[in-house]
Amino acid sequence: MNMNRNARELLDRYLLGVRNALPLKKREDIVAELESMLLDRLDERYSGSEEISESQLKEILTEMGSPRKVAASYGPQQGLIGPQLFPSYLLVLRIVVPVVIGALTLSFIIGAVVAGTTLKGMAEYFGSLWNGAFMAAAYVTLVFVIIERIDTGKAVKELEDLNKFNPEDLPALAESEKQPSLAGTVFEIVIELVGFAFLIYILSTNGSFPLYINLTEKFGQVRFFTDSFLRLVPGMMAVAGLEIIRSSLLLLQGHRTQLTNGMHLITEIGHILITILLLGSFPIITVEFLKPIAGTDAWDIARIQDGVNIGLKTIMALSIFGSVVGIIKQIIQMIKSNQA
Repeated sequence: MNMNRNARELLDRYLLGVRNALPLKKREDIVAELESMLLDRLDERYSGSEEISESQLKEILTEMGSPRKVAASYGPQQGLIGPQLFPSYLLVLRIVVPVVIGALTLSFIIGAVVAGTTLKGMAEYFGSLWNGAFMAAAYVTLVFVIIERIDTGKAVKELEDLNKFNPEDLPALAESEKQPSLAGTVFEIVIELVGFAFLIYILSTNGSFPLYINLTEKFGQVRFFTDSFLRLVPGMMAVAGLEIIRSSLLLLQGHRTQLTNGMHLITEIGHILITILLLGSFPIITVEFLKPIAGTDAWDIARIQDGVNIGLKTIMALSIFGSVVGIIKQIIQMIKSNQA
C-alpha cells in the first residue's frame, strides 16, 4: 500500500506515541501488531485509492482514539483506577511528577551556583527528589481514586476528551528520522560561520571590542573577556569547525547518516566539556572598562561584574542538564536504529 509522505510521518508519530505509553515488555511486538492492523483497515476502507492521504489516515486514527487510549487497551486491567480513567491518570502523572522534579532540581542548581553545595546538601537534594516525586504521585492517584468512586459523569467526560485523537498532541519524530530542510541547514551553516568568525576575532583582539560613546565618537578598545575564557577559545573553535563540517555534509547529502549523527553527538559532548571547563574558570567576563566612563563613578563595578558572571554561570549549569538529556536520547535512538 502506497502512502504519501505526510501520511507516513503522521502514522510514525502515532505509533511513537503508542510506543511511549506502553511498558517496555512486548512494546515492539504490540506496535508492530498495531501498525499491521491500521494498514489492513486502511486497505479495506480505501482499496480503490492509489495512495493513502493524510486526511484518510486521520479518519482512521480518530476512530482509534489517542495513543494513550490505545496503549491502555493493551495493558492489564487496573483495579484501583478503572480503564476509563487510567489513560488520563497516566497522562497527568507523567506531567506532574517531572514538573515537581524539575522545580526541585532548578532550586538546587540555583542554590549551588550562588552559595555552593556540600555532600550533605547533595544528600538532602536526592532525598527531596524522592519525597517530592512520591507525594506528587500519591496526590494524583488519590484524586483519580476519588473521581473513580464519586464520579458525577461530568468529570469523566472532560477527562475522556484527553483520549480523543489530536494530531497536535502526537510526539515529534527524532531528528535522525526526519529529512533536514534545505533552508534550515543553510541557516545553521550561516550561524555557525558567524560564530566561528566571532571566536577568531576575540582571539585576535585578546578579548577586546571597540566601544562607542555614540554613533560617531569612539571611546576605545575595551577588554570584555578574561584570560580564563580566552584559554578555552581554541577548543570552542574546534567544536564549531566540526559543526560546520557536519552541516555542510547534510547540505550536500540531503539526509542524515550515521556519520552526521555521530558528529552531532561528538559536538554535543564537546559543548558539555567546554561548559564544565568554563564553570571552573570564572570570572570569564570583565566590566572594568566601565570605570573610566563618565557618570559611572558611583557604580559598584565589582558587584556588577559578579552579577553578570553569576547569571552566566546559572545559565551554563542549566544548559549542561539539557545537553545531557539530549545526548542520552540520541544514544538510545542510535542503538535502536542499529538494532532495527
